Amino acid sequence: MLEISSAIEILAKEWVRLFRIKPILTGIATSILIGTMAGGITYLDKIDREKRESKRLESLDYQNQIKQLDEMELNVKQLLAFVDNQKKTLQETEDTISSLKSEKEKLQPLVETDRAVVEALFKAQEERANSNVWRERWIGFGFGVVASLIASFIWFVVSLLIKGRHNKLMQPTVGASAD
Repeated sequence: MLEISSAIEILAKEWVRLFRIKPILTGIATSILIGTMAGGITYLDKIDREKRESKRLESLDYQNQIKQLDEMELNVKQLLAFVDNQKKTLQETEDTISSLKSEKEKLQPLVETDRAVVEALFKAQEERANSNVWRERWIGFGFGVVASLIASFIWFVVSLLIKGRHNKLMQPTVGASAD
């Protein structure tokens, strides 16, 4: 960290020296550099977002799974309607009651299987969300470090400019006579 700090200090001193020699050119060049860096960061961020979006679109597994879940839901609703109709019929005859109970026991594993699939989907979604959280945190940390380095550079430039102005004011003027 000490090497970066000294590199920033050297860079700041060099910038101040160039600014004193050619302030307009240095200001313009600095503005162009800052604009280029901001544009580059924006462009890289846009590319990163596009890559994440394309990955999401490539992953049609979600769409297929949602479609299968919709079909399963429809099947379960149809199954529930069927069971209700059978219960009404079961009330009429006890013979039918025993046959429907055995049918219900046969269908129960299917309902449990559907529930397991839904839980597995939610678990996969949660894992993906957790992996993206850490990625976002690392990006934020990187931006924080870059912002800190830029702030250090600006601090050195301002302090050098203030020191330079203070030194000019403290120098005695040449040709002044003492009375």
